[in-house]
Amino acid sequence: MAIDRLPSGSFRARLMIDGQRYTATLSTEADADLWEVETRAAVVKRQGAGSVTFAVYAEGWLAGFIDDASDRTRFATQLEHRLVPVLGELSLFEVLEADRNELCGQVMDAGGEGDDEATRECLHLILEDAVEELCAGVDQGAVQSRSMGRTWMRSSAR
Repeated sequence: MAIDRLPSGSFRARLMIDGQRYTATLSTEADADLWEVETRAAVVKRQGAGSVTFAVYAEGWLAGFIDDASDRTRFATQLEHRLVPVLGELSLFEVLEADRNELCGQVMDAGGEGDDEATRECLHLILEDAVEELCAGVDQGAVQSRSMGRTWMRSSAR
């Protein structure tokens, strides 16, 4: 990590993780040290999506339908017969980064027993929940940073 003192008296911190550049403007050098820890933790959480398969995530997601037996049954059928056979072995991150229309097309082309509309709805809900969970993990550090009067962002490496 590199820290520069700006003419304003603030500190600019720069960090490179796996080819991605992260920068922040902070009030103190101690804030920069804390920002580094928070940023690294958020990146690790986001990268965890790469080690979980779609099938494993979907299984946990489906288990969340404790009080809604009809939706649980409907989505379980779509997962078992259509989504998991096509997407199951892909990492959750691969599925999240793919074009959703293309994913739906692949699933529909593969056939299998199921209702097209229910399959689309199930896939959409799973991916929306996964995005929310990942953003909550990444944004937790950003919220803490903003509460301390700091700003930070991620940009592509050049």
